Amino acid sequence: MDWTQTLIYLCIGVGTGAAVVAVLFIVIRSQIIRDAKEEADEMLKEAQELFNTEEQERKERIQEIELEAWALVEESNLLIEQKCEDIDALIQQKKIGFEEKTKNARALLLQKENSLRDHSIKMSDRQNAIKKMAEAKQEIENTYKTSLTAKTNLVEQEIREQIGQQMINQAQADYAQLAEAYEAETKEFAEQRAKKMLALCIDRFHKEMSVERGILASHFPTPEIRKVFMDRQKEYIDVIQRISGCDIFVDENPDPERWHQIQIVGYDPVRRELTRRIFDRLFRDLERSRKMMTAADLQKTCENLKTELLNQIKRDGDAICKELQMQNVNPEIRQVMGSLRYRYSYTQNQYFHCAEVGWFAGLLAAELGIDHKKSRRSGMLHDLGKALDHELDGSHAVIGADFISPRNEHEDIVHAVRAHHYDVQPEHDMDFLVIAADAISGGRPGARRSTMETYNQKVSGLQEISKRHNGVTDVFVLNGGRECRVLVNSKMVDDMGALKISQQIAKTIEDEMQYPGQIKVVVVRETVVSESTIGKGNNFNR
Repeated sequence: MDWTQTLIYLCIGVGTGAAVVAVLFIVIRSQIIRDAKEEADEMLKEAQELFNTEEQERKERIQEIELEAWALVEESNLLIEQKCEDIDALIQQKKIGFEEKTKNARALLLQKENSLRDHSIKMSDRQNAIKKMAEAKQEIENTYKTSLTAKTNLVEQEIREQIGQQMINQAQADYAQLAEAYEAETKEFAEQRAKKMLALCIDRFHKEMSVERGILASHFPTPEIRKVFMDRQKEYIDVIQRISGCDIFVDENPDPERWHQIQIVGYDPVRRELTRRIFDRLFRDLERSRKMMTAADLQKTCENLKTELLNQIKRDGDAICKELQMQNVNPEIRQVMGSLRYRYSYTQNQYFHCAEVGWFAGLLAAELGIDHKKSRRSGMLHDLGKALDHELDGSHAVIGADFISPRNEHEDIVHAVRAHHYDVQPEHDMDFLVIAADAISGGRPGARRSTMETYNQKVSGLQEISKRHNGVTDVFVLNGGRECRVLVNSKMVDDMGALKISQQIAKTIEDEMQYPGQIKVVVVRETVVSESTIGKGNNFNR
């Protein structure tokens, strides 16, 4: 029993303690919550006061900034307002002026409408009058036709045909007379105008008239270099001939005056130029190092020089096309044009000759109102075949035309190139311009010169042709081969005979000889008069 009561009392005590603890916890928790609310209210109040203070300061700062900004822009705003007022006033002024102009224009338009109405009435009256006149004219024509047919016994169609034929005959006669007068005037002044035009174009040509001429040859610089070369002559020559394609001859026992000569034989001028460059490089290296170059080194040097020469030819072709302002020129044509840099005709460099002909043809075309771009292009390409005539048979004009024809050149240009030496008959103005430009470039003083051998052949040919004719006593070649003066016996040849001989000699020279420019043939009737004199001094008898 005691243990049970004790347990009961213990449970009651524990429950009572737990209740007391729960009550205390609730009381303490309520107190803590109340204190926290009071503290939170105080903090919220302080934050609200701080926010109100900062908000007031911010508003005051905004007012200060607005005042400062207005102070800065006040003057500008006033100026803008003033300008706006001025613009409004100007607009109002212009509006008033426009209204006045509109009013005046309407009044003028009304006036013109009234005038137009009056003109329309007058026009209607005139049209009626014209209609009446046309009817009267038609009646007169009918009367005239009836009278004419009655008098001539012809129908109207036959009369029309006769009158039309008479008018055609009269027009043809007038045209023939006008054409004859124009032709006579053209013949009278054509040479004068042509000379004036040629002189003008030559004066306008801005480049120097002298051209590069002379073909450089290879030679040994010193006897020592010759001796070094001769030690390995066969090996060197084999390599150079294989690379260049030219035949090389060096005399092993030359004359004392010709020890330095090297003979280079080849039809292709580019190959000859390559050979010359190889010898120059070889001799320069030998002079510097005094060391024998191996065949492998020489072959490598030759290949490098060949590449350099081909690149130089390409640059030269591009340069001449750029100089003459040619566009869309085929690369193969450019390459061949560059190779003309090493082609000479009567010691005139054909590269510069083609450039000159292109410029002259363009200038002449501009004076005549012809397409100067095509003419300049034709002049530049006219001697292109000279770079290929060592490989192909035929005239260089035909070779050049056949080469450029499949390479997108215009048919007119191809025909001008083909016709500039009359391989085909010139047909267009551009053909004759290229012929004239070629003659200017090749025939001007100093453009070409002949070697002693070719000059002697020319003189001998002129003398031989001239002496074929009966009555010729002597022949003189003057002015560097440009004049052939023929003396004839006056007893055997009369004036008409002299004229005939001069024509025959000129024709024979054209047919049998090749020469640049022109040759003037002058026939002189020679009369020889001889008289002896008798002296008046002492005579001594022996």
